[in-house]
Amino acid sequence: MNLNFTTPNNIDYEIKFRKPDRRTFKGCDGVCYYPKDGEGKIYINPYRTDQTILNTIIHETTHAYFWDKTEKEVTAFGNTLSRILYNELKFRGNITPALSNNVKYKRNKRNK
Repeated sequence: MNLNFTTPNNIDYEIKFRKPDRRTFKGCDGVCYYPKDGEGKIYINPYRTDQTILNTIIHETTHAYFWDKTEKEVTAFGNTLSRILYNELKFRGNITPALSNNVKYKRNKRNK
């Protein structure tokens, strides 16, 4: 499953549900690449909880809209909005089942 959106500056973004490259982004659940030629990409780790995926989508989408904001500001905004939606309003989008048909799960030595 890929999602797409366009910012008010006419930058087209594609959200892909796959783990960010751990060689570059150790331990990250998501990454938003600065747009090139009017197109940007966001990668979200699909192997997390629904709450973490929601938080990461909010966080990385915020980067896409507000490149001038610091990581601290983006994190504060993302965590606040995620908490309101998930904890206070009890938003449950059942993200994981929607992804399960589209994510290729790799077998590793530990789960053979």
